[in-house]
Amino acid sequence: MADIAVIALDMDGTLLTSEHSVTPETIDALQQARSKGIEVILVTGRHHMMACPTHHQLKLDTPLICANGAYIYDAQTEQITIGKPLQSWQWHQLFPLIDSLKLDAICHFSDGIGHRPDNEHVLKIKDHLCHLPSGFNKYPNFIEHRSLATLCETHIPLWKIELSHATAKGIDSFIAALPENLAINYDRTAPNGLEIVNMGNSKGNRLAEWVVNRGMNLEQVIAFGDNHNDISMFQKVGLGVAMGNATPEVQQYADFVTCSNDDSGIASALHRWVL
Repeated sequence: MADIAVIALDMDGTLLTSEHSVTPETIDALQQARSKGIEVILVTGRHHMMACPTHHQLKLDTPLICANGAYIYDAQTEQITIGKPLQSWQWHQLFPLIDSLKLDAICHFSDGIGHRPDNEHVLKIKDHLCHLPSGFNKYPNFIEHRSLATLCETHIPLWKIELSHATAKGIDSFIAALPENLAINYDRTAPNGLEIVNMGNSKGNRLAEWVVNRGMNLEQVIAFGDNHNDISMFQKVGLGVAMGNATPEVQQYADFVTCSNDDSGIASALHRWVL
């Protein structure tokens, strides 16, 4: 295995514990890695506004790969530097289906997180705000409107649509009814949840693009994840590490399975393979 030059980290279920914090052991291991010149980059399904507080806590100077690889956000300039948003012809076909199946939807825009009133998933996200690291005063902008299409007309670009339903069957019905040739990628990150981005966007593809543009080799990358949207990273990098809390279906794609997120699995693997 090549010497590790990059550590790529999923956030929820991986870097963050079930209490939405980073363990002291993981913070220490990442600091040791950075002192050796190894770069640490967050690769997340989150909107950048929800990821930046942890980025700030870890004092990272790398950009953030957000919305399952839909775009790269530079926290220093506060700008999206590259990305591939969903197009109007795509979301014009998606929203009637979302409405007909009564799915909750969250829209990731550059300037905030769009949603309709009484979205239960948004209430959970807002509840997470109390767990964000202290010392960071730029919190997410939530944009509410009864019409998803109107939100998109006024807040484009649209980077990701995040769907949820009370039951897994609701998501099954949505997938079965998707129009052909819609040119999207989607990840089922929970039995009753689905995340949609434009075709070609994935954590693995965007990470690979960033690594190559930095003049490095993907064999020099170790990537950590716990969910289906992390599999694309495992398939691209030199060493893919699944968390102990990941499902067996996800773990089978990894080169190594470490401890759970609550047991500092990242630190354990870094001490074995990197430090």
